[in-house]
Amino acid sequence: MSDPSDSIKTAVEREFLHPSKRRPHYLERVSIVLALRELRHRVKAGLILDVGCGMKPYESLLNNSGSKYYGTDYPVTMEGSYGHSTRADFFSDSMVLPFPEGTFDTVISTQMLEHVRKPDVVVYEMSRVLKPDGILILSAPMTWPLHEEPYDFYRYTLHGLRHLLEEADFEILDEVRRGNNLTTLGQMFLDTQLANIGQALPQKVYATLLSLAVNQACSLGNLFKPVRRLCLGWVMAARKMPAGEIPPADIKQFN
Repeated sequence: MSDPSDSIKTAVEREFLHPSKRRPHYLERVSIVLALRELRHRVKAGLILDVGCGMKPYESLLNNSGSKYYGTDYPVTMEGSYGHSTRADFFSDSMVLPFPEGTFDTVISTQMLEHVRKPDVVVYEMSRVLKPDGILILSAPMTWPLHEEPYDFYRYTLHGLRHLLEEADFEILDEVRRGNNLTTLGQMFLDTQLANIGQALPQKVYATLLSLAVNQACSLGNLFKPVRRLCLGWVMAARKMPAGEIPPADIKQFN
């Protein structure tokens, strides 16, 4: 008999790793996947920690070395998203991670930082549990509606993320912008139109057709390289510098 958790895991991976243009969150989801694909070569083999892991939707994408992949989550904020369906191995407040200093080779955190009251403390904790030269891959939203309320505190510009990482003694290796003006406006339009839509069949059909039209239009519009002053968010790759090391000035930014 198959394990029900396996089918849930498969459905979650399909939703996050292969989002459908018929879904209203396609532009957000696909922007994260594309950015993580660009940065997955940064993941170091060994012990990997996913902070705010939820259902570990990106485990198969980021753990291609067969490393030990662990997740931690916080029960207080879990209730607003996936409840008890989390695949976390440990439970704790991300401001006090329950691991000794220098435990992990890679730390991953996707779309979690907006939900913590003190992001500087959380980023420091991620640095603390990393080994020297360990890698952090961090994504956070810049443009997104309120969600998982009341635990939704911040939005992050590129400069805000740089500040948090540099203060925690990280050398920033890569910065990947998620989307552009067109995709950001398209995603916000869909949220405006579909946020409170019902579940009756006509409403479901309308949501599907509108999502497909907007997502396809934005995908085609991207061929003309829209302005990039606005975006859905950023994904950063950074290295924990050993004590006393001074970071170089150059940063590789993907446009």
